[in-house]
Amino acid sequence: MLRAAVAELRQEALFNFGEMTAVKLTAVLGQLLEHSELPRRYLETVRAVFAEPVGYRTAYKALEEPGAVLVLPREPGAGRTFTAHALLADLHLRTGARVGPLSFGGTARFPLRLLPREQNAGYLLDLPADEDETMAVSSDFGALLHDIQQTLKNRSSRLIVLTTPEQWQRIRGGAPEGVVPQLGKPDPVKVARTWLSAEAPELDTTRWLTDGRILELLAGQPPSDVLHTVGLILKSEQTKNIHWTKESVTQEQVEADPDGFNARVLSVVEARTDWREELLKWHKKPGRTDFQRNFLLVAALFRSATVAHVYVKAADLCSHFKTPLSLKGQVSPGVVELVDEIDAELDPANDTLDFGRPGWDDAVLSYFWIDRPAVRKTFLAWMAGAPTTKKKKTNEFLESFTTDDRLLLANRVGTFAVRWATRHRKPDPLEKIISAWHGDPVLWKTATELISAASLHPTMGRFIHELLLRWSKNREDAALPRLAVDVCAGEFGRLYTTKALLRLGYAAGSEDSGVQKSLHSAVRAIWSNPTARKALFNSIIDWCASDANRLASGCRSFAALATLTAGREGEADPEPVLLQEGSEEDEFQPALKDLAVGWQTLLTPTDDDTVPAEALRLWMDAAHQRPNLSPLVFSVLREALDAPDPDLARRLRNRLNDLLYAWQPYPAPHADATRVRLRHELADLLAHDRSRAVAKYHPRVVGRSTETT
Repeated sequence: MLRAAVAELRQEALFNFGEMTAVKLTAVLGQLLEHSELPRRYLETVRAVFAEPVGYRTAYKALEEPGAVLVLPREPGAGRTFTAHALLADLHLRTGARVGPLSFGGTARFPLRLLPREQNAGYLLDLPADEDETMAVSSDFGALLHDIQQTLKNRSSRLIVLTTPEQWQRIRGGAPEGVVPQLGKPDPVKVARTWLSAEAPELDTTRWLTDGRILELLAGQPPSDVLHTVGLILKSEQTKNIHWTKESVTQEQVEADPDGFNARVLSVVEARTDWREELLKWHKKPGRTDFQRNFLLVAALFRSATVAHVYVKAADLCSHFKTPLSLKGQVSPGVVELVDEIDAELDPANDTLDFGRPGWDDAVLSYFWIDRPAVRKTFLAWMAGAPTTKKKKTNEFLESFTTDDRLLLANRVGTFAVRWATRHRKPDPLEKIISAWHGDPVLWKTATELISAASLHPTMGRFIHELLLRWSKNREDAALPRLAVDVCAGEFGRLYTTKALLRLGYAAGSEDSGVQKSLHSAVRAIWSNPTARKALFNSIIDWCASDANRLASGCRSFAALATLTAGREGEADPEPVLLQEGSEEDEFQPALKDLAVGWQTLLTPTDDDTVPAEALRLWMDAAHQRPNLSPLVFSVLREALDAPDPDLARRLRNRLNDLLYAWQPYPAPHADATRVRLRHELADLLAHDRSRAVAKYHPRVVGRSTETT
């Protein structure tokens, strides 16, 4: 069980799911996107493979104290997240404390009420990076740690804060003494030893980690690169017949290596240089055909796919490169011949290919990208379209092309695109698959989950955050802002609320219906975070301004909140969330004037009455069921008609009256007398407001101030 868990954790850390089935990947992504509490199995696995740096024991001893706060100011990729998880794992395993991540909230200043009230817990707070000159963690965060410590102490809980050295330098003023533990850097050899021992206990780890060539590879490497080398070592050990990588090897050298260990070490060394020399020799071989090259390329991209899929897709790639060939009859080379040409092995049981060389598949893709710059765009377009159902002529050669088959290909394409984009800091592959998968619900869900998981990744996350910001501003391809919005509606929006709001603000400028629909869902998702409500609502009201280029987004977003209901404890009927009084003293409540701005946008005449009719039904039902709400509802609707343009005011009033009559017509069978009376009361007030055009009547506000609190 531990071996499997460690292997899974290593693949997650490298964002490399090459050995997983589509079903397994879906489950893993679900785990990556669920961060409410770190599960015990994960914590046990982390502790089994964590190599303690110098100072770790002292840091943990400090964390054990109730009210403890530790700050880890390190760059992403330097092992800070894994170190924090190891500390939390020890805390959980030794004290039984519940541990998990904590959202920073939707404001620049961390709100103390975000600290949960439960006893004996440990939290991890990842401070959002300063970005786009529009958002930054407040400079008094360090001083705020005193209050955080006291609050945590009262609840016997602890907190670990992740930040960067540069950010901590800016916000550390006034911080308590000793919050930054003196931790050494992870020892690459020690990291490799713990992972190898946990995942392959039968392996002669000492032999590997005392070899000078391996030590040279590991020297000075960050944990992510060390894990890459660990994966190569494990792959070389799993290969039955390892081949010498150099054709010039002498017979004496082969005989001096009876168990093949030296050959395995050399294969790992070659893999770290992307097998460049070996691939050059393979491509230069006389008689090498484009079909053979494409078969190798497709086999490398679609690891673990059936050889039939590789064969058919390779032929399809030939067509994209304008060198078509026929799969009918026996004109073209067959699978067995091609497998032999690319030096792979065919597993007859699973009908899959294995190269037998560690890192060979990634090296093939890297070689192609460098070697063929003129066809990169063509390849990316083909790659993005491979999992779709559009290629009917190609797919007809397959016995089946099920949803699982498509998900398997999408997994390979998607994870390659994410890893390649973050490694080279170029978004091209990701943008291609997002555009190509936009109209396919199955593939769109896969793309959203992959990029959502990458946005939470310790080393990839920062670059993905940059891409989400860039995509939210895109107006040429609607798929990109929609993807950004869909990611913001998930775990990314919960953990990085301020970042999500910034991206939603840019995406709101898109007029695409798909983006607007996704925005509706994202608004509701972010509203579920109480600390984000004020910033979210204020943004929506800004979008609703008559001169804003995001007016349509403002209307849809306000409608999303106006039609959102929630039940109160002890009451059966839910009510609109915008009408609910806060249970906490400092809980956000929208001001009447802002609610009126939103309603004015909602009532502005359009061809569709569905949304405003639903919103009015919910609000009037609330006023009918809870008479104490009627003054607030009436005040909001009356002020919504207060438009400076008389013609607009008339159209707003007519539409509201029409919607009110639709809510409760009269005369009508089974008309509710109290509902009729409520409608007449509001209608009379609207008529009264109209008649006071010169000395305008300002209704007394009940239940809300005119300023947003």
